[in-house]
Amino acid sequence: MKRSASRFLLVAVLTAVAVPATAQVARVYGTVTDSRGEPLPGVNVVLKGTLTGTATAEDGSYEIPRVEPGPWIIVASAVGFRSEERPVTLVAGSGMRVDFALEEDIVVQGEVVVTASRRAQAAVDVPASVAVLSPRDLDRRNVISLDDALRAIPGVHLQENQVNVRGSSGFAYNTGSRVLMLLDGMPILTPDTDGVAFDALPFGRIERIEVLKGPGSALYGSGALGGVVNVITKPIPEEPETEVRTYAGAWDPVRYEVWRAGWDGADRYRVFSGVSIAHARRLSRVAGAWVNLSARQDEGYLNYSRSRMVTGYGKLAWNPSMAVRASLLVGLLVREKDNFLFWNGARDPLNPGSLAIAPPDGAAPTGSNDVFGNQVSVLPTVTHVTSGRFAYTVKGRLFGTVIRPINDLTGKPEPASKGTLGFRYGGEVQANWSPARGSEATFGAARDALATRSTFYVTENGDDTGGQPETAVFGQWEQDVSSTVRTTAGLRYDRYDVDEANAVERMSPKLGVTWRVLPQGTLRLAYGHGFRVPSLAERFTDNRDFFPIVRNPTLRPERSVSYETGFRTTRVVAGAWSVEVDAAAFWNEYWDLIEPRLETRVRAFQFVNLTRARIRGFEASADVRREDRGDLLRLGYTWLDADDLSLGEALAFRSRHQFTASLDVRVTGPWEVGADARLMSAAERVDTDFARFVPDADLLVPIRVVDFRAGWNGGTWRAAVLVQNAFDYYYAERPAYLAATRRFTVQVAARF
Repeated sequence: MKRSASRFLLVAVLTAVAVPATAQVARVYGTVTDSRGEPLPGVNVVLKGTLTGTATAEDGSYEIPRVEPGPWIIVASAVGFRSEERPVTLVAGSGMRVDFALEEDIVVQGEVVVTASRRAQAAVDVPASVAVLSPRDLDRRNVISLDDALRAIPGVHLQENQVNVRGSSGFAYNTGSRVLMLLDGMPILTPDTDGVAFDALPFGRIERIEVLKGPGSALYGSGALGGVVNVITKPIPEEPETEVRTYAGAWDPVRYEVWRAGWDGADRYRVFSGVSIAHARRLSRVAGAWVNLSARQDEGYLNYSRSRMVTGYGKLAWNPSMAVRASLLVGLLVREKDNFLFWNGARDPLNPGSLAIAPPDGAAPTGSNDVFGNQVSVLPTVTHVTSGRFAYTVKGRLFGTVIRPINDLTGKPEPASKGTLGFRYGGEVQANWSPARGSEATFGAARDALATRSTFYVTENGDDTGGQPETAVFGQWEQDVSSTVRTTAGLRYDRYDVDEANAVERMSPKLGVTWRVLPQGTLRLAYGHGFRVPSLAERFTDNRDFFPIVRNPTLRPERSVSYETGFRTTRVVAGAWSVEVDAAAFWNEYWDLIEPRLETRVRAFQFVNLTRARIRGFEASADVRREDRGDLLRLGYTWLDADDLSLGEALAFRSRHQFTASLDVRVTGPWEVGADARLMSAAERVDTDFARFVPDADLLVPIRVVDFRAGWNGGTWRAAVLVQNAFDYYYAERPAYLAATRRFTVQVAARF
């Protein structure tokens, strides 16, 4: 009897405690169907202005269990349907049923991007220029390297393996990128040169590629001087997915007899091929994974430009509850490559040359080297949504590279002690807070460092190059001033410890305003700072084997200030077409740009802070789509006025005009054809120091490249034929390096 009384008392106490707690919240539930009453799975249902929401189940049902009482707006949205909003007033301790019936909409809803503000938001509301490449863009072009994808974006120019956004980069001899490279929001610039890892990406599981044009240092720190490229991987699907893609092709024989005379390989087709396998599935109700394996080989279109590569990526995701999400992304790359550095002149561009600047105690540096490389990346992430208005994310990152020269006599890689071993590691914590409707705050802190050893570097401690650690804190506030005007203000503080005695501190502010002048159209104004700390290669390289360079540990960071005004809109035309237009005018000021200069006293080059520059310009792009057929016309034009104010002449390696065009048309049934065109005027000025020692290194001509493709899409199976640089136009993409010639590719893919 006493035991029964005790149990009754315990239940009564627990009930007394639980009821008030439950009474403080409400719940929302219901179903989402299409206009015919069929259930719609995977529809996003959220509380507007918060992080709280869910996705509908297979039967179209949903439930948001714990919601604060009061007035709310419930939003249901899905790709291909018009979004709906429902105002409701929730009462504590009760539930409210809210059903939706979404109407189909052939017009693509506005793109959602995450790079501009470190959170998801509609591209039309971003106070900056952002371009997006979709998986379909990558599939159509058989993209197997990031540089092939970026060439299709207006305002982006590739000079071999360096990204140039709106003229910010020029060419820096493969050391130091002024564009920050991210994978799922985490930096993966190489630890030694701060170079972009074009090949170290899981192309079979890429959701989209976002390119932020203009300084991004207020949120991302060093490296984002000219922009940010963010490669975003796909989530775990509800149903298992498998994709197999294989391709094979050949480089066209060279037309000119004088070029063929110097290399036997120029007379024949030189082949390349590759295969990629990707699989994704749920492992349980709360866990899932995907894996992407690929291999490719290429004989190359230049003598000593062969390559072989194997990459593997895997992602494990764990979602124990709606409030907690965790993932681990791991990648590995193994590559053997002949690096073609510079040609033997315009009459012999297929063969590497040698510099006419031999050191007093050695042979002249040659224009090629063979290397064996490994890259590894480990990127863990944990997100915790503590409430409908607050969430935080913790990220870690490790990106390592090993580069070993290949012995010319044995053909085997040398030990790592004779090459370069480097790691970039760190982590960050970021919080997103929505204190009220129309207000968004993003803030956090980061810590990163390097550990590198290279026979090419000479420091105060010998070859051991460690550190350059960075500590940073950042914050951004977004506020709706009215129903049509939104303001953004951000600030980041960075401290880099160059060595024990020297540190660099930078404050990077940003301001932005967007004014929605049309239902799907906004004007924007933006102001921001950028900076870049010199790479280890720029500071400490001291080597004469391949390219004579002496170190300069006194280099200062590069700095920039950017101003932009623009307009973006999406309109429906004739009921079946959508037209998206983006136009922007920009003005960028640069200080202490780092450039290589010849030091005659030591008969070698050295990186120095030389240039005070200004780049002004205008950019416009237009996308015309017909979603029901998949037709797409994309046009882009960029005009640059790039001045080297320190010399009073044009900034080196920049083109004044750039035009890009892309067309994809479904001809009939599953058949479609497409074409890309890329036209650029010749650089107005070329750095002459390099041209003193390499024949014709100052020979840069206009770029006029056209690609054609034809494909068959049968749903599960796809096939395509591509002809890239179809008119076999010869040009130098950067000094003393012939750009890719004509090549033919056949691609076959299947999705199950």
